[in-house]
Amino acid sequence: MTDRTSGGQQKLEAHVAKTLQENNIQQKDLINGMMQADDAGCCFADKTITFAFPVQPWQANRAGHLHGGIICTAFDITIAALARFFAGKNYAPTISLDVKFIRPVKVGDRMLVTAKAVATGRRITQLTCEAYSEQTGKLVASGASVYMNVDTTKEHQNSEQDPSDQ
Repeated sequence: MTDRTSGGQQKLEAHVAKTLQENNIQQKDLINGMMQADDAGCCFADKTITFAFPVQPWQANRAGHLHGGIICTAFDITIAALARFFAGKNYAPTISLDVKFIRPVKVGDRMLVTAKAVATGRRITQLTCEAYSEQTGKLVASGASVYMNVDTTKEHQNSEQDPSDQ
């Protein structure tokens, strides 16, 4: 492993730890904190991170399984963490999130969500995501997402300009 790769791995691990601390502690009363994500691994070389989400009773749908909207939320939390890593200091809003539901997840299980950056451009980051049941090992959902890398420095400078100069 080269120094560049190992340095990237250390930065990704630090980013994951910081993200989970922000979500689970600073945002504990918001949806990100209520999801109680845990670090289940990351790989800089593969451009992936994996978060584990406990399937809690409050997340159940009327059939008693994990609600599809909660799966989307877990995808967005996981994918956003990876998109923000590649965006650096830039703001990285979600442009699209497409999710395919495959099978139900039971309350009490843990869902393992892995995000992978497929393309990391200057303005757009494209990612894929898969969720597996920890109990069964089976795929429960897959998805794809696009994030925009917004240069906040440039955006801030543009907002300070006199409108008559534009």
